[in-house]
Parts: sequence; structure tokens; C-alpha cells
Amino acid sequence: MDRIDIKILAAVQTSGRISITELSRHAGLSIPATTDRLRKLEDAGVIKGYSAQVDPVKLGYGISAVVGMTTFKPAKTKLIALLQEIPEVVECLHVTGNDSYLIRLYAKSMADIENTIARINPFGETRTSIVLSEPIERRKLAP
Repeated sequence: MDRIDIKILAAVQTSGRISITELSRHAGLSIPATTDRLRKLEDAGVIKGYSAQVDPVKLGYGISAVVGMTTFKPAKTKLIALLQEIPEVVECLHVTGNDSYLIRLYAKSMADIENTIARINPFGETRTSIVLSEPIERRKLAP
């Protein structure tokens, strides 16, 4: 990756809807050259996709939680399959340390969090932290 690729990555991370024309101006390249660079970054898997950032609160999900979970090998595959079926689960990280997984979820009520935890509890021990705020929201990654 060179400095032009880095400019392109910075621009598309800031605005996934940036036009090729605007992106080419930002990168200092022609439209065909910018399109080619962008395609190469996508083909190499550097850019995995484009998505919209939505406000969970405006969708009715006023509560966010992080669930640390310890589970043993035989239950891991079934747990992951269940987590993929629960739409409120937006992220699952396989981690080292006391937990096997860190699970990020959104809920409309505390009862919904309780129900989700009840569904996953048969697979291991859980520790739930309610998110009070996000002082650093998900941000772009600098190459």
C-alpha cells in the first residue's frame, strides 16, 4: 500500500457513499485509476464492504450491554450458532483471559437483556455489563 491507497482508505472509511468523482479528486487520480485502485483494495480484502452506521436508540434499542462468557469446547459451536440467530447480538469476539467470548448486544428493555442471557446461559457462565456511554465510538482504522 502506498500513500494514495491510504488516502482512498481514509476517504471511504469517513464516507462509504463518497462518489468516485469526489474520491478521485481526494486521491489526486483520474476516475479510471481511482476505480482500479478501489477495486484492487476490495479484491485484496483490505476493504471488506460498505455499511451504514445506524443509531440503535432511534431504532428503539435504548440499552446496550457487553456480556463476558466462559464456555467449554463442546458448547462453543452450538453457542455461536445460537448467537447468529439472535438479531440483538451485533458482535461476538473470541478472547483470551477469563472469558471465552465478549458479546455485544442491544435491547429495548432490561427484560429483553434478561431473556437473551437466559437463552445463552445453558452454554456457560455469563457476566453482563450495561453500557452507560460510548466515550470513543467505533472509528476508522489508520493503515
